[in-house]
Amino acid sequence: MPELSGFILFIRDILEVSAESLPDDSPYIANNYALSLDWVNPQLVYISPLFYSQAVYNLAASFLINYGPTAVFGDIREKLGLNNFTAGVISSSFDNNTGQTREVSDALKNLSLADLQQLKDPYGRRYLEIAQQYGDLWGLS
Repeated sequence: MPELSGFILFIRDILEVSAESLPDDSPYIANNYALSLDWVNPQLVYISPLFYSQAVYNLAASFLINYGPTAVFGDIREKLGLNNFTAGVISSSFDNNTGQTREVSDALKNLSLADLQQLKDPYGRRYLEIAQQYGDLWGLS
């Protein structure tokens, strides 16, 4: 089962954010962890406690990157284009003045704006991979 201490380890080991940059008692850590617990479908724990924990930690990391302090996460937001609006995913690209076509495929048509935002960072994508693996259990209809 996920725990706040486990998420803090995730931040230190996986995100590689130091305690000097983001202290263990930062409200950003606790708040984004709590949001993730509220968001991830608890039924996943009955399928796999390990997948449930990973879903919680990855979604909390995605929230932290998107909504955490700019001093810590501003560079990664800029690098990943997290503050840029994207109305879909790229379905094709061409070289005539470097163009792209955006389309939401049938597999992605029911994604919310939050889901599309989560697709922009690796931790949000990992969460969506876990959640989608179990069908509509995670909230999509």
